[in-house]
Amino acid sequence: MDLCHTMCSINPVLIKMAEKLLNLKEVSLYLGVSEEDLRKLVDKGEIPAYRLGGTILRFRKDQVDHVVARGIPKLSKPEEEDQGPSSYSRLEKFKDFLYFNDFYIISAIIIIALLVVIFFY
Repeated sequence: MDLCHTMCSINPVLIKMAEKLLNLKEVSLYLGVSEEDLRKLVDKGEIPAYRLGGTILRFRKDQVDHVVARGIPKLSKPEEEDQGPSSYSRLEKFKDFLYFNDFYIISAIIIIALLVVIFFY
């Protein structure tokens, strides 16, 4: 007999600890929802989960089965998605592109200038 079997037969708390917790991918496949939607349901408190290290989600099978029995909650769409395509102009998109990528653009210009100086002078 192995140690876990001996310890679990002595202490019922260890039996609970020995049960396997399901990960995010397993539960999303089991429920038929995306991993992102499952995270949203956990954040809303619709589905019980355990956070390991503050970020990793784990689920107990019996709690997931209870959610399935009472019905999988539906996610409401945010109001922004219901408004259709945004009225974001090309100029605003270009300004955002420059704002978020200015470091890379300036770095590329400096590298090209240095290469020109090295190879042509």
